[in-house]
Amino acid sequence: MKSYNGIEVTENFYEFFAPYFLDIISHINDPREQDNYNLRYSLSSYLSVIILGLCQGATSMRQIVLFSKDEAFRERASFLFAGANVAQSQNAFTNLVEQLDPHAFQERYNMMLHELSHSGALAPFAVQGLRIGALDGIELHHHIYTDRQNVTACAYCLKRIHKKGTTQEREECFHRTAVLTLVGHPGSIFCEQEPLQCIEDGSDKGSEKKAAKRLLHRIHENHLLDLMDVIVCDALYADADFITTVQSYGIIPVIRIKQENYNIMQEVNDLSQHVSFSREDYDYERKISYRYRIFEHLTSWKTYKEQLCIVEIHEQLHDGKTQQARWVFPQKYATQLLPVLVREFGHLRWQEEINEFKLANQHLHIKHMLHHGPNSIQIFLFLKLFVLTFFSLFVAQYEPRLQKKRIL
Repeated sequence: MKSYNGIEVTENFYEFFAPYFLDIISHINDPREQDNYNLRYSLSSYLSVIILGLCQGATSMRQIVLFSKDEAFRERASFLFAGANVAQSQNAFTNLVEQLDPHAFQERYNMMLHELSHSGALAPFAVQGLRIGALDGIELHHHIYTDRQNVTACAYCLKRIHKKGTTQEREECFHRTAVLTLVGHPGSIFCEQEPLQCIEDGSDKGSEKKAAKRLLHRIHENHLLDLMDVIVCDALYADADFITTVQSYGIIPVIRIKQENYNIMQEVNDLSQHVSFSREDYDYERKISYRYRIFEHLTSWKTYKEQLCIVEIHEQLHDGKTQQARWVFPQKYATQLLPVLVREFGHLRWQEEINEFKLANQHLHIKHMLHHGPNSIQIFLFLKLFVLTFFSLFVAQYEPRLQKKRIL
């Protein structure tokens, strides 16, 4: 990646990134046979090439291998390889990654996050004193079709049937992962991921919530949830059970709600005749006008036992177009969650989807690197989000002028 958030990847970034990068590669055990004296290339050499290749904008495994052949790179980074050579075969890189354990990367990274939090490095990501987590799913665009020869679905494969612009229906396999990130104006801090598993979760759209619940349970156990006060989700997560689950961990759930067939939406529509809009609030940087309505003490969501609050946000864009968003959360947080704050939470969640997830699939083209191995998919997604995390931290500490706009 030649630039991120308006900042070029320069020597200053690498100087900042080096301790964390070296930390992660030095704590991963080599899965290859340790008594095999014929191993020509060290594990650190492989991981160094992959991570630094991602930093430099490699968009395929082939480009990463080409990067490893660059004489200038090999000379400057030779200390990472103990002076040895670097593998220059695409198959060598692919085979190694398939043997690595993604949990080993995550365990070491969890320790890093706690250290960063204790040092105050995550403080710039708070919004009005609240630390915001964004939970969403990313679909990896490496689709394979089961009507082709030699295609075998793995345990993590989800399946669906569609025509893809043809008259013939085709069944395709794809992978989707639930991802939790800490979001703020400097960018996003990746926290954890949980792949959807067809056998355990099913293939319907709601299966993402099952993976998300596993993710929340795991990060509660490893104390990553201690880094957050609020979790923001899209409308897929708008159900009473998920709201209750998030609250059970001591976290405030703020969830987009679009389901017009819900009783609570009908209750809001009925109340809208009696609830007026706030004064217009103009955002000069985004060139958007906002108006808000607050619907409090809602009780028609029968499967949720407490009262709820919905903030309705109307946006008028500079071209005159308008759009509306409704966000639901427990009533007891209403005095804390002002409408302008809820609006900013929504923008930050969207920032995660546009900046991080779009880069994962469209800029880095991880679909061309991953083949069909679940371990490879998790590791490459981890490494990509790991790199983007430290871009965000670098912006927060050294380039505050490039941070996203602040509010209030």
